[in-house]
Amino acid sequence: MRILSIDSSLGTQVAVVDTAETAGLPGTCSVQVLSQAEQADTRRHAESLGQMLSEALSAPGVADRPLDAVVAATGPAPFTGLRAGLVTARVVGRTRGIPVHGVSSLDAVARLALDELGARQGEKDPVVLVATDARRREVYAALFRANGPDDVTHLTEISVCPPAQVAECIAVQTPEQGSGAVTIDAVAGSGAALYPELVGTASCHEVLAPVSGDALAQVRIALARLGRGEELGTQPLYLRHADVQMPAARKRVR
Repeated sequence: MRILSIDSSLGTQVAVVDTAETAGLPGTCSVQVLSQAEQADTRRHAESLGQMLSEALSAPGVADRPLDAVVAATGPAPFTGLRAGLVTARVVGRTRGIPVHGVSSLDAVARLALDELGARQGEKDPVVLVATDARRREVYAALFRANGPDDVTHLTEISVCPPAQVAECIAVQTPEQGSGAVTIDAVAGSGAALYPELVGTASCHEVLAPVSGDALAQVRIALARLGRGEELGTQPLYLRHADVQMPAARKRVR
């Protein structure tokens, strides 16, 4: 299957990949990158996406075969950048007559962090706190555990709150297990890089994968969920209203 993946939750990432089921490992897929582009500017998504998409789709080995699907990040992330990526994904899907699937940006960050933890000796069924920058001195935060080699499971809902309140939000949603609360093995995400105090919530005081999304990880997650028959909607996860609001109508003076 040939898939276009778009992530605009922090900077902008575009990738075209070929996927195939891994021999001897039912339910897992290998992902071969055919073309990839990335830019780090968090405020130039609309200006960058068109050119990046054109380059990715016209690269050698890509233009010779049609796309089968599009996967796009659904956030949560700042309103304008997230909307630019999702609109682009939907336009490509509609013009080419192919399905568009959505994956949360936090899920992709969690998958990368769990990959890194799983590659170490002695890390068994680790738990990762993902905290990404929500601006306004807040973060989007949730706890995750692996669900097989390519997917993740939410242990909490995604919250948007100041960094100082993350531990409290997690404690409310996670019942104590045995002698204490759930142990967090590492923290990941751009919010953790911005707010070092979040590292104190992890038992090893370690930050992994300081990003807010990943175009390749979200393909792995999408394929795992589609393989289980799940529907992957593309509704954006804003979690709060946009910074810019339309002015209210003026009241008439009688």
